Amino acid sequence: MTLSIQPSGVQSGAEKAGSVVPAGVPEEASLEWEAFLESQPRGQYQQSVRWGWVKEGEGWRCRLETWGCGGQLAGGFLLLIKRTRLGRLGFVNKGPVLAEETPETVSAALDRVVRVASEERLQALIVQPPDASAIGSDELWCRGFCKSPVPGIIDATLVASVEGGSEGILHRLSRSARRELRIARERGVRVVEGGSADLPAFFELMCLTCRRQGARPNPSSVEGLRRRWTAFGSNMRLLLALVGDELVAGLSLLRFGDRCTFEKKGWNGRHAAAFPNTVLNVEAMFRAAEWGCREVDFCAMDRTLAERMLQGQSVDEDLAKTWHAFNVRLGARPVLLPPALVRARYGWERWGLDWLLGRPFISRRLARWAAG
Repeated sequence: MTLSIQPSGVQSGAEKAGSVVPAGVPEEASLEWEAFLESQPRGQYQQSVRWGWVKEGEGWRCRLETWGCGGQLAGGFLLLIKRTRLGRLGFVNKGPVLAEETPETVSAALDRVVRVASEERLQALIVQPPDASAIGSDELWCRGFCKSPVPGIIDATLVASVEGGSEGILHRLSRSARRELRIARERGVRVVEGGSADLPAFFELMCLTCRRQGARPNPSSVEGLRRRWTAFGSNMRLLLALVGDELVAGLSLLRFGDRCTFEKKGWNGRHAAAFPNTVLNVEAMFRAAEWGCREVDFCAMDRTLAERMLQGQSVDEDLAKTWHAFNVRLGARPVLLPPALVRARYGWERWGLDWLLGRPFISRRLARWAAG
């Protein structure tokens, strides 16, 4: 295959126009929200109108709610809405985002989220506060949200610092990771930056990985990757690992604020002894540091393992059975995230929904059926 190299810092047409805006969201309001979101330590790309435009391609509708005074935003949230077999579902993903979290501002913001859900006649509303938010589950419970978390929504992750550049990153690698990196370089593994023309090949790597793991690719088509590329432009990068001329692995990076998210990855399963994924991820950390990021997010970790690690328990044996061990060797540390909780439209439905959510096997099957 021919690789299309796109230098970093090149703006997409969408960025030159200012923003990619979902239908029904005023452009002026979206630009104001984007500026606010990127200036906040609790702002994440999942609340971006650009992300809303990406999800619009998957059948979601967006509603942006913001508030403030004196021409300055004090907070807001992006609500995603989708029709399912069970009715209209709403999702506030990593929101609401507030300039200042106090008991008063949090209470007012959550009341507003619930009020908007009622206006939209949602059958169910899911809310997951931002990663660094102090919004507690009890504040959602008292507004009718279930106590059992929604399964399938990431509630723990692994994060690694990229401060100190390549020297700092290499210093934080485990001894085995440094050995793998040396072997990869000796065996000629190289990492190049891909362009939009390489998205179909990267999607195929994603599908191969999902097939081995018994999972469905997300997004489900290469068009979903293209929408990400269009929406985030120079804030996205695609890194590809080659052994000789063979493309074996890929990793997409999404920058928002001072965090770089390793959003999607794929590997064809070949050349494991050359450690292409090690050099790919380390190189991605180097690029994130050059990009001005403070940390990288590896996107997901088993919450039970994360809790045990944070409590100082020995988890080496259990960790070794998971893919998370690879990221830990790269210097990543576990971080617990606020759980995603759901609220039914009618209060009498809460007990039944809580019962279902407490049985993950049933709730996962129900979620797949509802999504069609």
